[in-house]
Amino acid sequence: MNTGYPLHCIDRLGTWLAILVLLLGLVPHADADLVSVTKSFSPDTIATGGNSTLTIIIQNRPPPGGASNITFTDTYPANLKNAAAPNVVNTCGGSVTAAPNGTSLRLTGGSITGNQSCSVSVSVTSSIAGSYVNSTGTVTSSAGSVGPATATLTVTGAPTAPGGFNAFETGTPAGSTSGVIRTKVAANAFAIDVVALDSAGTAVQAAFAGSVKVELVDATSGVACASHATIRNLGTLAFSAADHGRKTLGSISEPEAWPNVRVRMSYPATGAPSIVACSADALAIRPASFGNLSASDADSASAGTGRTLDNLAASGGVVHRAGRPFSLRATAYNAVGTPTAHYTGNPLASFVSCLLPASACAPGILAAGVWTTSSGTLTSDSATYGEVGAFTMKLVDTAFTAVDAGDGSSIAERQIESAPFGVGRFVPDHFDLATASVPQFRTFNDATCPVRSFTYVGQPFGYVTLPQATIMAKNAGGALTLNYAGPLWKLVPLGTVQTYTVVTGTLDISLLGTPTVTGAGGGKGTMTANPTDELAFVRSSPVAPFLADITLSMSVQDIAENSVSGNGTIDTAVPAQFPDIAFDAGNQIRFGQLVLSNAHGSELLGLPVPIETRYWNGSGFVLNTADFCTQLSAADVALGNWQRDLNSPETTVTLSGRFKAGRGNLRLSAPGAGNSGSVDLCIDLGSDPPGGTHCVAAGAGMSYLQGKWAPGTTWDNDPVARASFGLYRGSRRLIYMREMY
Repeated sequence: MNTGYPLHCIDRLGTWLAILVLLLGLVPHADADLVSVTKSFSPDTIATGGNSTLTIIIQNRPPPGGASNITFTDTYPANLKNAAAPNVVNTCGGSVTAAPNGTSLRLTGGSITGNQSCSVSVSVTSSIAGSYVNSTGTVTSSAGSVGPATATLTVTGAPTAPGGFNAFETGTPAGSTSGVIRTKVAANAFAIDVVALDSAGTAVQAAFAGSVKVELVDATSGVACASHATIRNLGTLAFSAADHGRKTLGSISEPEAWPNVRVRMSYPATGAPSIVACSADALAIRPASFGNLSASDADSASAGTGRTLDNLAASGGVVHRAGRPFSLRATAYNAVGTPTAHYTGNPLASFVSCLLPASACAPGILAAGVWTTSSGTLTSDSATYGEVGAFTMKLVDTAFTAVDAGDGSSIAERQIESAPFGVGRFVPDHFDLATASVPQFRTFNDATCPVRSFTYVGQPFGYVTLPQATIMAKNAGGALTLNYAGPLWKLVPLGTVQTYTVVTGTLDISLLGTPTVTGAGGGKGTMTANPTDELAFVRSSPVAPFLADITLSMSVQDIAENSVSGNGTIDTAVPAQFPDIAFDAGNQIRFGQLVLSNAHGSELLGLPVPIETRYWNGSGFVLNTADFCTQLSAADVALGNWQRDLNSPETTVTLSGRFKAGRGNLRLSAPGAGNSGSVDLCIDLGSDPPGGTHCVAAGAGMSYLQGKWAPGTTWDNDPVARASFGLYRGSRRLIYMREMY
């Protein structure tokens, strides 16, 4: 052909035109690289009658122009079909056709925006075992066409129903048909293995495939497995042939506490189960710990919540009596700090350590008492501690997990406990005293008098041997509180009590001193009467002689704690009794008086003045011939009312020595010639009553010998007499008279 152009020009022109056509996109090209298709089955192996999800994913590739009118038809191989409930999921838009029990999946008019992907899925099934290779048809779209994608679904024969199931720890050896499930902690995640058993229950059914419903159940009722109340549904565990009859169920977490739990397995998982089995081993799900702990009381002898028992000091503060009930409060918590409302255990109160005394401490018996529980809170109003002092304790419960006692669960796994906390301070409940001596009174209160047999009414008498008692600090149960010693010993003399009783008469105890108390350690001590103690029978009017029958009761009180409200005073429950205390030389008591009689004589001679002790014999006063002990001195005699020519000190008093058979040796010296007259004399035995006799001398301190002497009207007047010299002459016929003594 002749174009009029040179041939080389025509060749060059054709080349440039071809390049231009390509640049302008005028030449058709393959678009298959712009769209890709993938296909999968999940799971890729099912048992006959089981379901698998068929998913087709369409991916648009760069450049991001998008794709529309996406269309494909996936025709299944023979015996593979859509499930009765196809459960179609389509993210590609357009229209999907997947009829129930149909044999294909079709998409028309789908689209993808930009560089994105979409998918279509459907549930498929087969009742015939086999290997099903399934390819999609060609996928077409505005971006071009792409060839089919292929996936394989394996359908195994229908599972053989197992003979049963068991559950145990994941660490149980492979091939095991039995094992244990150890104690678990509420709200702590754990795992177990579920195993399918053959019909004999002696081997694992390794070929089992199917879904099993798993539950935690409450086995405390003891009824059949199928009737146990459900605690928690753990969901469905799907076995496949690849599991070889054993599969792990993890992330189990039960927030509540249960003492007797079993794992229940039901097959099939849906509908009416043909097999229901419980784990051969039971487990406990325990609280993680006890918290929110407190000890309290209403007062030192009663339980309650009015006062917190957290006094850890040796002095002051709230105290509680050893052996008396107090209250404990606690809460059972799970692993995330939530109360376990279902916990109904009975924890023990465990003694941890002594705080008081700091050394040589004797731990007491600690008991938690009887617990009640409500919403995880534990309450006991009958807790007791049997010793004195302060201590740390904790709550411990291993009984709640008793179902795991024989399955290898360690104490650490099984035990619920609290952190230690301090409780105090405890004091004795009471004191018991026992006699430690045989006391004896001193007759006439004069050990130097050689002949003694009685004591006068009103005459003070003391002890030859002092009463002494052993003090024993005890708890409410009567056991000795050994720690009541050292800084915890609080008894002081002010807290001692002496109680005297008599059969006859009334005792004057005003001359008693304060006893001493001394700690001896080990909860014991001594109480000893004051060495200066004296007693006397009250003297008001004459009484016939009687035998003294005096009983002493010794007791103590711990008054160191009563400044704090509710503490009270710790008293004596059993005092030391000293009945019918003996006298060293006779226990007769006589009402006596000193009698002073008038005397007359010559001024040239010394004058004896009659003086004697008398006692009331029931009808009158008679000479006290048993009195060999009374002693008076001249200083006890007062002279006054000098008459006529007799003046002081023209006559003086002589009086000394003990009375003999009730009589003394009182004499006045001869005043001498020209000193006739009289003088009154009195014995100052004690204080003078108003309106009575008035006698002032050194004072004999023998008010018990005063009498009803005029002008007095009561039995507390000093005796008075008059001595006359040269006033009363004898007969004028008398030639000579000599007085013989």
